[in-house]
Amino acid sequence: SDSDSDSDSDSDSEDDNDKPQVRTNNTLSQPQPAAQTNVGGLLNLLDDDDDDQPVTTNPAPSAPSQQPDIFASLTFEDNFIGGGRPATNSSSDSKDQVQLFDKIRMPRHGSKGVLLKESLGEGMEVQYAFIRQDSIYSKTMSVVELTFLSKVEVRDIHMTSVDVKQMEVRKFDKIPVLHAHQSTTANLHIDFKGSERKLKFSIGTTDRTYPVTLAPKAGDLLKSHPMSISAFDTARKRLTGMQETSFVTSKATSTEDLASKITKFVDIAVLSLNPSNPKLFRLSAHHRHDPSQLVLISVDEAPGGKYNVTINCDDMLFSGSLSDYLHKAIGK
Repeated sequence: SDSDSDSDSDSDSEDDNDKPQVRTNNTLSQPQPAAQTNVGGLLNLLDDDDDDQPVTTNPAPSAPSQQPDIFASLTFEDNFIGGGRPATNSSSDSKDQVQLFDKIRMPRHGSKGVLLKESLGEGMEVQYAFIRQDSIYSKTMSVVELTFLSKVEVRDIHMTSVDVKQMEVRKFDKIPVLHAHQSTTANLHIDFKGSERKLKFSIGTTDRTYPVTLAPKAGDLLKSHPMSISAFDTARKRLTGMQETSFVTSKATSTEDLASKITKFVDIAVLSLNPSNPKLFRLSAHHRHDPSQLVLISVDEAPGGKYNVTINCDDMLFSGSLSDYLHKAIGK
């Protein structure tokens, strides 16, 4: 898809001239026992080369929040992977209740791509995917799942030379050994502070380092935020003028189809329909870094078999960025 190919180009175009750097000490280190938990060490913002061992204590689970009755029957997948926001309809027509549309299922991940090509990694490839779930460290952090694949045996895979630039990062755990023709995964936790800034770091092995760059898409910075239709309409009336952007597309067969396409690129809730206008779709989210910053998307029919996508956002600069991203991803 366009989103995936854009992700590839973000990763690949940074430093094609960067070559793997050979360490002076070529002695292979012995494999270390794998950590029992997938918890990385917190980066000191003033020390980019912190090589401390990862923390292995298990964080205490947070106390369950008070949820309305509509959320009482959550499955584990709905609660953890879906962020505690099941897609459901209700028989009630009240616009003041939080009701979600049950025919569109949120994808598990947002943007994904190749972080390190096999040709540049000397047989090792690293893929990434932004996972739509809360980080175990902070709800403001994005979870990035890294998948390591290799045609040769690689030892002591770790993260080094991290350029945080006002971000907060939890390194992925060191991988003692990756055998040939096998794969493994590790999670990287990043608070991008609400910006599409790039995270530059290196993936190190026993005697090599490979510089890479990871950047989120606009949709990866958001988090699904269910709300009632009346709350949505009230907030939308407030977010007008410079806080509203829109575009027209013909790349859909219906407003429902277009709303479904948007969920592939944005972590966002699809609200239940208002019987008075069943073709108007309302989608709601907030910034992962700042829950007070709402992002509302409306999908409606336009003349000539086309569709209007309107974005209302507390952050007017982000509204334009999200509009450009969606228009490019969905097409004209």
